[in-house]
Amino acid sequence: PERYLQDILLGGRAADILKRILQEYRKAELLRVHGLRPSTKLLFCGPPGCGKTLCSQIIATELGLPLLYTRFDAIVSSYLGETAANLRKVFEYASSGRWVVLFDEFDAIGKARDDSTEHGELKRVINSFLQLLDGFDAPSILIAATNHEQLLDPALWRRFDEVIMFPRPSVHEIRSLIRMKLKNFPRRGVDFKTVATRLKGMSHADVERVCFDAIKTAILLNRDFVDQEIIDLSVEQQRARIQITQDAAKRKNKYRL
Repeated sequence: PERYLQDILLGGRAADILKRILQEYRKAELLRVHGLRPSTKLLFCGPPGCGKTLCSQIIATELGLPLLYTRFDAIVSSYLGETAANLRKVFEYASSGRWVVLFDEFDAIGKARDDSTEHGELKRVINSFLQLLDGFDAPSILIAATNHEQLLDPALWRRFDEVIMFPRPSVHEIRSLIRMKLKNFPRRGVDFKTVATRLKGMSHADVERVCFDAIKTAILLNRDFVDQEIIDLSVEQQRARIQITQDAAKRKNKYRL
């Protein structure tokens, strides 16, 4: 990937942890001289669209490492023992070089072992993952990302060197994000404070989509700037998209019940 620190907007503590992770990895040899190891096992938690995958890409770019994206549809198997064997292959590959390995939607295999809805095979998979994570000492970085951290097995939390939370942005952060995403396109009469207030509760990805949609609309209207009318239209379109998604989720839950 080609994503850099200036491409993400993080809160104070998350930003500090990210910079510390990069610094530790760059000075890994110095740390090992003193019997220490850099933080290479990371857990990213938070709602969808709030920067977990982007942050993984930024770590890979900033450290000059390839990003390996694990696909759980290829790892999880219905055959007894095969899922654990596939996980072992992933860890063996990660140990063969220097990579950033991303386990996205990590709750697919990391659910609490006392969850009565899960079968015994998945519980064995969690045990295998814990053992593999404990024994992992390669120069790669492992990142597990989840939108449902409340589902994770308690034993997983202490296995990670760092945990970074990615909450939805505040109104102040939304305002900064809008300025960031529109900085390369002229604006006229845009009230950033009002727009940010209307976008409160949306994710970083939602705000980014509003900005990019406004730029597209301006271009299609043969305008060389974004104004308040255009960005208001983009806000309403994004609200409509979110409503469609929420309605679909409600229908799905209704049928499930």
